[in-house]
Amino acid sequence: MNKQKGIRILAVGRALPGKSLSNRDLEKMVDTSDDWIYERTGIRNRYRCSIEDVNTLAAAAAKEAIEKSGIDPGEIGVLIVATSSGKYVFPSAAAMVQKELGLSERILCFDLSAACSGFLYAINAARGLLRDSKKPYALVIGSEQLSRLVDYTDRNTCILFGDGAGAVLFRLSEKEFYHVSFTEGNKEALYIGGIGSDIRYLQMNGREVFRFAVKAMERVIEELLMQSGKRLEEIDHVICHQANARIIQSVSRKHPGLEPRFYMNIERYGNTSAASIPIVLSELEEVGRLQGTTCLMTGFGAGLSYGGILAEL
Repeated sequence: MNKQKGIRILAVGRALPGKSLSNRDLEKMVDTSDDWIYERTGIRNRYRCSIEDVNTLAAAAAKEAIEKSGIDPGEIGVLIVATSSGKYVFPSAAAMVQKELGLSERILCFDLSAACSGFLYAINAARGLLRDSKKPYALVIGSEQLSRLVDYTDRNTCILFGDGAGAVLFRLSEKEFYHVSFTEGNKEALYIGGIGSDIRYLQMNGREVFRFAVKAMERVIEELLMQSGKRLEEIDHVICHQANARIIQSVSRKHPGLEPRFYMNIERYGNTSAASIPIVLSELEEVGRLQGTTCLMTGFGAGLSYGGILAEL
């Protein structure tokens, strides 16, 4: 059984670009319509960077979390930014956040690239690293500028993705914590080229990703409930990666009567990849529905990778 030392979330922050991009805006750019997009994805709006980037969004979200927590930022021992759309190959976005916020030089600081699974992987990595740290706090940020990677003449992908960041500040606790992770080693379903590649924009087989995502999230939910000995009725929030409303609905409908526990905000933000789950957490915190709850979080993305966390927060 994978029950290990858990986490206590102290504060959550989020940051969004100043410019929004609605379905009506996209109607002027590609052959699409508001109804067509919403029917297939559940998205009405997303945000797109103009002067912002992964580094500035990450720093803004992190600053909000730190200020809300009231902790001494010099006591942050681990800083991880989950991103697949960084401004630079190196230095890391995490290093730029460390500089921008004036954090201690004595900090373990790096980026983690696991596409849309990245935030949950980063939480689990930071939790493990914090156990060996001399400092009590970890800061995990999901930050993406996916607009850099999207072809705005391709209506099948440009309608889906948005930019944004979410940051979670936590310390270790004795609360329950379970996790699972899987990788299938599939490039063709979802990929983008590297430095020097002619494949500059995100390539996706939408149907294959849809089928994979539903199967992956169902497996994660089943495994985490089995590990924890809990029933889904005992979970306050099921937080799925916000990739497509139809994917989340396909999973939630398998649990009649519990659909309201499957949180969705994709209508407002689109798919923000590694930022989607921390943005959900920030919304829950804002309305007093996060601390003291039991959450099941599940993500999936390129790799094909998927995983989840069940934790008392």
